Amino acid sequence: CTVLDSLGQPSDMKAVLLLVVVILGNGHSWQWSAPAGSAVSISCNRNPCTGRCEGSQGSGGGGCFPGTAEVSLLSGDRKKMKDLAIGDEVLTGPATYSPILGWLDLKLEEDTSFVSLETNLSSSLSLTGNHIVFIEPDDKDKVTTKYAQDVRMGDVLIQEVTGQKGEVIKISQFISAGYFAPLTESGTLVVDGYLVSCYASFPHWAAHIALYPARTWPHIFLGGTEEGTGTFVTAIKQLGSFFNLRNPAVPALLLMDAAKEEF
Repeated sequence: CTVLDSLGQPSDMKAVLLLVVVILGNGHSWQWSAPAGSAVSISCNRNPCTGRCEGSQGSGGGGCFPGTAEVSLLSGDRKKMKDLAIGDEVLTGPATYSPILGWLDLKLEEDTSFVSLETNLSSSLSLTGNHIVFIEPDDKDKVTTKYAQDVRMGDVLIQEVTGQKGEVIKISQFISAGYFAPLTESGTLVVDGYLVSCYASFPHWAAHIALYPARTWPHIFLGGTEEGTGTFVTAIKQLGSFFNLRNPAVPALLLMDAAKEEF
């Protein structure tokens, strides 16, 4: 059972195909203005990594990790995020390794605010506040997700390397230069030993579906080692904001129902 399955996310490929068609057909050309009375605005793109207004439409970062965060390689070694290369085989789940396909966002030197989640295992996980982390529920029925900024003391992170429960005992913030957001086929990573999503700002399942083209054809839809957010990823973010997918309970479910009826 994958993390995607355990979260109860839609597996209907018809819905996936509908979203892909919409994105491929319009992703590079859509420019939206916020509806009257809406809180959504893209006139000032506030970078979730840095908290700064980036200015031009379509720019801006996403959820990321500091350059000092570490991943586990297939070789058994550990590698810092800033040293990762496309093609590196990294731990993405229980005894599962997957290559780095590319970067959803990347900045080498920009000062960035990160949340540090320290656990009772004498280790910590650092990531931006809007990045998604997997949480073990009390009833152990189903893995849940939270944005890092919403994690509270007592929440239990999934320590994928040791299999232990990583209860959060301290939450703090710090500033570090640079941010990194790699993508894998599974949409998951094990960072500093803890299971996290590759995605931020939007529900894990929604981002995973929307980025299907990037995961399938990364050489087309993801940039190489260029800094910043690529055109396709920027279009996906705008699409998600337009459909208000930051709120997982609203149009997302309606869109999935419409997709199933369409096919």
